[in-house]
Amino acid sequence: MQHPQVRQRLIRRNLRRHSGRRHEGGFIVGLLLGVMVASVIAIVAYDQYSISSRKTRIETAVSQITTITSSAQKVFGPDNQFGDVTTAIAVQANVVPASLRTAGADTAQNTYDGAITFTPDSITAANDSLAMGYAHVRRADCYEVVGQVQRLYRRIVVGATTVKPNDGVLDVTALATACDSSATSDLTFVFGRSQ
Repeated sequence: MQHPQVRQRLIRRNLRRHSGRRHEGGFIVGLLLGVMVASVIAIVAYDQYSISSRKTRIETAVSQITTITSSAQKVFGPDNQFGDVTTAIAVQANVVPASLRTAGADTAQNTYDGAITFTPDSITAANDSLAMGYAHVRRADCYEVVGQVQRLYRRIVVGATTVKPNDGVLDVTALATACDSSATSDLTFVFGRSQ
């Protein structure tokens, strides 16, 4: 039989020897937990950034479209001069904000780096309206952009699909299909003197 003091020393020695290993294992577990928590935070932050970025793009596009339409109606609408409007004339007449104008040219680019264009159009009589093209809208943004501005327009075309017929109601099924048909869509908004 061992003496009680010897026995206590052996127990203490064994505890010291094993306690270091426990700390090593605890450190690794703690490190892994820290990496996992940091990864989750990074994923959530990236997701929130993506959502915020998309929301900003849509708000910018809606603002550009409505501002340009309002300006064109004020400049060309009172005397129904839509039949004479071209992209160059609209840009020169400051219908398009200066920040969207292409330097050294009578053209303009939207928030998606797509062209903003203008051509005369007809709803009930020859050249009684103006068609504004707004190109390269991302698939993820297309539906919301059109949905938010559709009440301002007499006709809307996404790609080659008319999603709102002359003075009609927006066809949400056709809109969803047209927006989803390619990575980017060219939108056309047709408006008259006032809606």
